[in-house]
Amino acid sequence: MISSVGNSSASTASALTQSLANSGVNKDTFLQLLVTQLKYQDPMNPQDSTQFVSQLATFSSLEQMTTLNTNMQSSLEMSVTSLIGKTATVTDKTNSAGYTTGTIQGIQYYADGPAVMINGQPYPWAQVQNVS
Repeated sequence: MISSVGNSSASTASALTQSLANSGVNKDTFLQLLVTQLKYQDPMNPQDSTQFVSQLATFSSLEQMTTLNTNMQSSLEMSVTSLIGKTATVTDKTNSAGYTTGTIQGIQYYADGPAVMINGQPYPWAQVQNVS
C-alpha cells in the first residue's frame, strides 16, 4: 500500500493509465490474457509459479494505479468549484494572442473532465494556464 504519493508518482500513474486506455489495453484485457494463458498451459509442464505471482502483482499494480488516477481525477473535479470568481488565463487558439483572460463564471463537467466558463465560453481544464 502506498502511504504518500508525490507529484511524479501521480503523473506517472496518470500517464500509464492514459497510455493503456489509448492503446485499448485495460485491466480486463490483462486478466483475459492471464486466464487464457492458464487455460492453455501444458499440464505436464505448468507455468513457473514465480512468473504467475509476478503477473498477478503486475495486474494488482495496474488496478491500483487505475483506482488512484480515478480518485485523483475526482478530487480535482471537486476542487475546481473553488475557482469560481477567480481570474484565469486559458489557451485559446481562436484569439489572435493565443490566450484569453477572464473571470471564471462557472464550471461545466464533461465525460473527459471539468471545463471552466470564461466570458460565456467553456475551456477544458487542460487549457487553464494560470489562476489568480
